[in-house]
Amino acid sequence: MTPDLFRRLVTQASLAPSVHNVQPARWRLEGETVWLFEDRRVRLPAADPTGHDAAMSLGAAFEGMAMAAAQEDLRVSFDPADDEGTGDLRPVARLTFTLGATEDPLVQHVAARQSWRGTFATATAEDRQTAEALTDADCIAVTGPHTIRVIAKLLDMASFTFTVRDDFRAELMSWMRLRRDHPDWGRDGLNADAMRLGLFDRIGAKVVLGRGFRPLLRCGLAEKLLSEEEKTAGAAAILVFHRPEGEDPFDSGRAFYRAWLRIEAAGFGAAVLAALADDPTSAETLAAMVELPKGRRIVSAFRIGRRPQHAPFPAARRSLDELIV
Repeated sequence: MTPDLFRRLVTQASLAPSVHNVQPARWRLEGETVWLFEDRRVRLPAADPTGHDAAMSLGAAFEGMAMAAAQEDLRVSFDPADDEGTGDLRPVARLTFTLGATEDPLVQHVAARQSWRGTFATATAEDRQTAEALTDADCIAVTGPHTIRVIAKLLDMASFTFTVRDDFRAELMSWMRLRRDHPDWGRDGLNADAMRLGLFDRIGAKVVLGRGFRPLLRCGLAEKLLSEEEKTAGAAAILVFHRPEGEDPFDSGRAFYRAWLRIEAAGFGAAVLAALADDPTSAETLAAMVELPKGRRIVSAFRIGRRPQHAPFPAARRSLDELIV
């Protein structure tokens, strides 16, 4: 493991998705061993109090590292760290690399994967049929327009249970980059390009999620202004991502990343609908709707569809100097 190879692998791993795009994974090379750490400074106490989503983000980063290594004919195994450590960096896993790997076909979609927060092109019967084929051991595709509309309403209700909390909104706003001159616009968080927000949308988001929220709530307008029902209802499918009950979220995160890349491979864009899993009532309702198999739990969901013609936006990513510690 040379320093140059290590930097190439970390660059690829950094393209993995993470909650609010906080990018908690940090990497260290010690001889032939690579250490994965969590940066505790980017935890989300309001949105992710148990650290579940952070652990999923770390699992996704590991999966990104494994796919990148396979391109170099390297297989990766890991041993979970047995010490939580102190300070800003929490040891997560010790990675070992051995020769002899088969390149993962999903790796070709890593660079193109981006969250699509805009509207989708009008779904065709062929689109819905293609989406149906994404149903597998971890995913259930919902393609009926009426059922998608019901889920869209459920999503709005689930999302609002979190948005109504002052601490949640403040934390979300701290990770939103609504102006291009924000110092972290291209570094981390959720910038306006990634959220597909035009000028007036940016102004509106600042008002509705900021000081204007309580007055708008009293007027009965806040929930309507924050609704994403139409965007969700316009999807070709809702893909419900589920995993075994009691599974380590690190492993769930690995599978989550792969599910997203399979969506990309099918030619769809995707937006994560985490609230459907995070709100217990909504998760229970959705599980009944899709007849979730016994022993499984809903981990997340995606709305998917064909993206209109668009120019991809640059991904906001931390520099290697930050990621390598």
